[in-house]
Amino acid sequence: MDLRSDRGRVQSAILLYLLIAVGLNFYVWTMFVLHRHGVHLFPLGDRVERFGDLIRFTGKEQLWGDRRIIDSEHLRGTLYPRNYPPLSVVVYQFLLQVCAPNAVEVFFAGFLGAMGVACTLLWLRVRRLAGYAWYMGAAIFFTGFFGWGTEMVLMRGNIEGLLWVFVCLGAALYGRRRYRGAAAAFAIACCVKPVPVLWFGLMARHRKYKELLVGLLTYGVVTLAALLAIDRNPVRAYRTTQARSGFYGDYIAAFRALNEIWQDHSLFQSVKTLSRVVSHRSFHLPAYEFSSYRLNDPYAGRLYVGYLVVATVGGLLLLWKLWDSPVLNQMFGVACASMVMPSVSGDYTLTMVLIPMGFLLIFLLQDVAAGRVPLSLGKMLWFLLPCAWIVGSEPPMLLHGVLKCMALLVLLGASMFIPLPSTVFGEVRGLDLA
Repeated sequence: MDLRSDRGRVQSAILLYLLIAVGLNFYVWTMFVLHRHGVHLFPLGDRVERFGDLIRFTGKEQLWGDRRIIDSEHLRGTLYPRNYPPLSVVVYQFLLQVCAPNAVEVFFAGFLGAMGVACTLLWLRVRRLAGYAWYMGAAIFFTGFFGWGTEMVLMRGNIEGLLWVFVCLGAALYGRRRYRGAAAAFAIACCVKPVPVLWFGLMARHRKYKELLVGLLTYGVVTLAALLAIDRNPVRAYRTTQARSGFYGDYIAAFRALNEIWQDHSLFQSVKTLSRVVSHRSFHLPAYEFSSYRLNDPYAGRLYVGYLVVATVGGLLLLWKLWDSPVLNQMFGVACASMVMPSVSGDYTLTMVLIPMGFLLIFLLQDVAAGRVPLSLGKMLWFLLPCAWIVGSEPPMLLHGVLKCMALLVLLGASMFIPLPSTVFGEVRGLDLA
């Protein structure tokens, strides 16, 4: 590889990304195999919690269910988690009732099938470009199927996998300038969980107001259809999906057990983890910090107030820096913000970073390697090295979520200060294969 050429620099950067991501995964899984008979956490978390975000709500026996799952909140048999949007309720009911006892298998097939289609389409797109090398195809499929976010979606059985499908579809349609389809896909994603509403910022920034209206109508129609699927009376259906929430006292103004939140990469939870390190003046925290809960803690409440100030200022700064930036920068900004800004953000949300990463690969091969857009190796690595850490597996440790959060913040900073104009979105003249 000739680092003096554009193509050589792109190939070297992508190969380095792949080596780091594969190396992290290889280390973690090798250590697990070598010490599988010892006392340790399963690399993806406690084995008893496998598929817990899905099957803990079922009243029917599931083939992959584990009755040892802790039911301290008396959720077993409730059919769905309360305070979720109506569409999520319908999805849970379909999986846990209609598909019983095969809810996990159906969920896996749907999510992995969609991931396979996305990876294959991306590979077919880039393999035609002049700078393509065989290991780039390996990077695509390894990232899609063995990235940390994908592993956690499968491990937890989290509905984030369904949300990812519609956000990915919306971003792909946006890249092909099919804006109404993109708006509809983003709207359906918002019907699963509300965070994808940030992706509508792309539509608003580029004055796709009619498309925004399509998205709003799609959201209303899908939500109403979901309510009617639950009950003939939509008002009564909505009431059955809602309940008094102890979310503030249980998660915001609280210090959850570290064994639970080590896989949380949100900025707020990372700050709370670091505050415990500062409080004990050591990274070797006492055992009770890993197993006990301090709910409705006044100190955590004060941290939350400070976090709201930082998040507001940071959000305004992000909006200001990205408003006139290329679309790819905006996609990275939206994806990273949706992962670090919520007060709670489990590692299954890391699948969102795969979406701008796919467009980044197209940009590097179609524009940078072809000499259309000048970009140094160092600037490429500001994006690719944090991505390698984000999608790589790391062993269960105290600062796991904190380090993931830091990588996301570095990636967010890169999106703010390193412009990535591309032919994909019509910002650079040249061959557009979209």
